[in-house]
Amino acid sequence: MATLHSPVISRQNVLFMPSVFNETMQLLVDAHDYFQRFGNDDQSRIEPQLKALYSCEMSRITLRLSSIMAWIMVQRAVFSGKIPPTDAARQYHLDFADVCTVDNRVLHGILPSYVCYLLDRSRELYERVMRLDGQVHQLH
Repeated sequence: MATLHSPVISRQNVLFMPSVFNETMQLLVDAHDYFQRFGNDDQSRIEPQLKALYSCEMSRITLRLSSIMAWIMVQRAVFSGKIPPTDAARQYHLDFADVCTVDNRVLHGILPSYVCYLLDRSRELYERVMRLDGQVHQLH
């Protein structure tokens, strides 16, 4: 049985990184607050041909954050012993990389600035978690 100081437990704890969970939760709250308070007003001010783009990018933010949260929950399950690490590495990956790693910087000045801020933060967080996911798969 692994002890608290064994390399396996230490590696899993380092990879889990509670700060990633906290940052994801804070970004979820920030996005929710923005969309609740300012989303409708911002959407009413943008040009009609940009409304679909605005909606797609709101969905991209949501997809990034929900994918990260799902990945975090799997890592928590591994850490607590509910899912064997090899099963998690084989069956659960960070999803939708082709959609979530799109660089949205071209949208600065086109979409509202806070939407661009959320796009940038969610992409950076997703890319960090994608690197962690790669580390998890290297371990198992």
